[in-house]
Amino acid sequence: MPNLALLALEASDGTVVLTSITLVFAMLVALCLIITLEGKIFDNINNKKNGKPAAPKAPAAKAAPAPAAKPAAPAAKADNGSIPGEIIAAISAAVATVCGGNAVIRGIKRVSKPAAGSRRGAWGDAGVREHTTPFM
Repeated sequence: MPNLALLALEASDGTVVLTSITLVFAMLVALCLIITLEGKIFDNINNKKNGKPAAPKAPAAKAAPAPAAKPAAPAAKADNGSIPGEIIAAISAAVATVCGGNAVIRGIKRVSKPAAGSRRGAWGDAGVREHTTPFM
């Protein structure tokens, strides 16, 4: 016959469980608040170093709405089959955004369409070329 004294739960057991769960969730909330506060502090420090003003806490009063901008004209086709200037500007802006202002673009050229038997597409073919070319 099993010892029933070992299976009996005391009233304090439930209190310990509830206190533990409450304490764990309270600490998780506290950690979230601390991490958020640190993020705001470091953002303010970085903004001061860069000379940017801190983000406004309340939105400013709305000014008169600006007139609707006309839709941009489609990119002009290049006459000789080269890449239009608008496309080069967009690629340059994307590279500058991702790599920073120190990036140098040495050339932009069109990639020939893959053979009809390629199932990977342009991105897959680029990945294969990148990982199978010898190191230089």
